[in-house]
Order: sequence, then C-alpha cells, then structure tokens
Amino acid sequence: MTEIFDAIVMYQRDHKEKDLMVKMLTRQAGKRMFYVRYGKSKRYQFAAEMQPLSMATFEGVINTSGLSFINDVKETQPTSFLMTDIVLNAYMTYIIGLIDAAFVDNQPLVKWYDLVAEAMQKLQKGLDPQGIANYFELQLLPIFGIQPTWGECVVCGRRDLPLDFSEKLNGTLCQQHWEVDPYRMHIDSRAVRILSKLAEIDLHLLGSLDLQDKTKQEMARLMDKLYDDQVGIHLRAKSFIQQLASWQNRMITRKPESNGDKS
Repeated sequence: MTEIFDAIVMYQRDHKEKDLMVKMLTRQAGKRMFYVRYGKSKRYQFAAEMQPLSMATFEGVINTSGLSFINDVKETQPTSFLMTDIVLNAYMTYIIGLIDAAFVDNQPLVKWYDLVAEAMQKLQKGLDPQGIANYFELQLLPIFGIQPTWGECVVCGRRDLPLDFSEKLNGTLCQQHWEVDPYRMHIDSRAVRILSKLAEIDLHLLGSLDLQDKTKQEMARLMDKLYDDQVGIHLRAKSFIQQLASWQNRMITRKPESNGDKS
C-alpha cells in the first residue's frame, strides 16, 4: 500500500548492474532498506534524493518485512551544505552510523529522526559539529546499556566543584573525591562540565555551541574512551574524523614554522 513518509538517506550500495539498495531512516517506520530499480542509471530522476544525508518527503511502499520501494519524491529539504563541507559531512555521517548501530531495523524511531533533523538545522546554523556529535554519543549511551552519572559527584552529589570522570565508578567525581579513583580520566574540568550539560539538555533548546580546540580535544578523548572500552564500537566515520583532527593539528603546528621562514 502506497504511503507518504519523511526520510533521511543513511547510505546506499550497488545492487546488480544498475540497481541500488538505499537504507533510510524514516520518521514513521524507523530504519528501512529500499530497493531502487535503475538507481545507478544516469536517467534515474531521483538520483540526487538517493544520496547519503539527503532528506525528503517520499511516496512509496514500506513493507513490514523485506525490501521497501520508492515511487515518488514529494518535497526535498536543503542538505547541500553537508555535501560541500567535508567536516560537517563526516560528523553527520558518524551520527547516522551511531543511530544505525544502536537500533534494530523496522522499529519506530520518531524521537531519533526528529533529533537528527534538528541536528542538521543546528549544523547549518553554525553550531560546532563535534559538540553535536558528542550530544548524540551521550544520549545513545543508555541505548547501548551504559548509564554514567553526569554533572554531579557519584560519591557526594556535589555539583559546584571541578569534576573529573571515573570509568571505575561510571560517573563524574568532584575534586574532593578524586583520590577515590587514582586512575580517573584526568579530563579538563571544563570539558566534563560541557559534556554533563549536553547529557541533560534538550537539543532543541541548545542555542549556541562555541567550543575551544583544547576543550573539544578533551571531550573527544573522554567519549572515545567510553565508546572504545564500554560500548565496543568504532565506526569508520569516527576513524575518518580522527584522521581529520590529526591533519588539522599538524597544520596548526606547522604554521609558526612557515611564518618564521617568511620573516
């Protein structure tokens, strides 16, 4: 039965000589795999809408099992800014990958679809892409079975002192209790505070997110540790993001040298 639905393209892969398999995050029916006949053909009229991270309102058939099908595209949403910015594209691809890893196919994911759509709007407005990705990492930890305590000391509950993170105690420790875990993460307290706020805030209420490079490095160090050690997933998009960060750091360290050569 044909129906109208909103969807974000997660990824596509070749199928046979001219066809495509396109996985979409639909608002109404969760993650679904669509069979697109002649999707690789230059004449296929919806080729642009089948590209990863495209968002549109579609008409098609969503089957309860097996493959679904696209008949028409009713309305498209602007996501070209993600296609032209390699950093934004990488972080959005990572967020989509996290959603894919966290949930099984064919279950309703209205909340998460709306959050991804909101994230795209935040990125278009210029909010820091790593901070947005960290938000999703934090929100998805409980889905993966990890529920850390954020924003207060796991020992005494204080929120007014510098905090660090303890993997051993699965939460933040205030300065008075740092000695409880000598192997605590030694994360910059500002980074811990920002992550704690991101763990609690509604994404729709996040009006600004301007982060210093050092703070972002510390935030990434903590979240990467949690996902590597406790969640146990490391997506290809995350590896690419880490490579980008490494390249950017090299460029920053080389700038003073090049300036010195010119003077």
